[in-house]
Amino acid sequence: MKNIVILGGGTGTSTLLKGFKKYPANLSVVVSSWDDGGSNGRLRKELKAFPFSDIRQCLVALGEEGYWKEFFKFRFSEGLLNGHTAANLLLAELQRITKSVVEPINIAKKLLNVKAGIYPATLSPAILTVVLENGKKIIGEHLIDSPQKGKFSRIKNLKLVATKANPVAAKAILKADVLVLGPGDLFTSILPNLLAPGLGEAVRKSKAKKVFVGNLMTKDGQTNNFTASDMILEVLKHVPNLDYAVLNKKLPPKNILQKYRHDKSEMVMLDKAVLKSLGVNIILEDLLVSKEAKKAKGDILKRSFLRHNSELLAKLIWQISNQSNKS
Repeated sequence: MKNIVILGGGTGTSTLLKGFKKYPANLSVVVSSWDDGGSNGRLRKELKAFPFSDIRQCLVALGEEGYWKEFFKFRFSEGLLNGHTAANLLLAELQRITKSVVEPINIAKKLLNVKAGIYPATLSPAILTVVLENGKKIIGEHLIDSPQKGKFSRIKNLKLVATKANPVAAKAILKADVLVLGPGDLFTSILPNLLAPGLGEAVRKSKAKKVFVGNLMTKDGQTNNFTASDMILEVLKHVPNLDYAVLNKKLPPKNILQKYRHDKSEMVMLDKAVLKSLGVNIILEDLLVSKEAKKAKGDILKRSFLRHNSELLAKLIWQISNQSNKS
């Protein structure tokens, strides 16, 4: 059975996981642990809790249908708990009782009958910091993800402050047949995993086929005006032995494009001539679900309007896993 490990966090990762449910793979996911916005941010500040939100999304994506899955999906939309998910509160309390980050995840997996490995990138809450080309320093994932008004300046340096490594996550990476980076925000979901203690080194050492799943749209404050090759070049700084990049070529509906433009985002341009020169196998497919994604009631964070086609994306990665040699 193929060992497939996905590195990421947030909606993009959970979307991909849904597509893998029908494949006979030994599936694992290494999930970001530096989210400090929304419900996560409040629980980190008030209860010193671990940021479980991205892990919660993975649990929901892989979970068995039933009452517990509905519980893990539920988000309060009024009162003092407005914005919190029931699962975040449960996991935070389980962390307090067990004095562990791993045990709450294992308990949740049993409740939802999840068989895949779900590993936080670090075993303590991490802090993400960036330095822009204009010299400005931004501390905290939420502030990076929600840029202030002003002229855009590219991210020059990315730093992750984490106090406790997760050796089990590193071990899963080293055993992988395929490593998948993304989909997700490049500088807040994907690349920080490669800065977590021991994980970047494990990815570079791993003999797995390494696959980057490109973003559908640029992200204001992170990848303004980035082409597909710009994104791949950022990944290559951390993973010089990247094998594949899976990119979308389907144009979004005009009304959704207009919404993105209002948020200073555009479809990622495929600069094919440059892509051919990178030494990476490029796979172009219609990976876009044209229907606009709806935000859950009570969700106070800004979310993307578009999603990858989880079934097609999982199929492509499954096909890569069954190729006999890296091409």
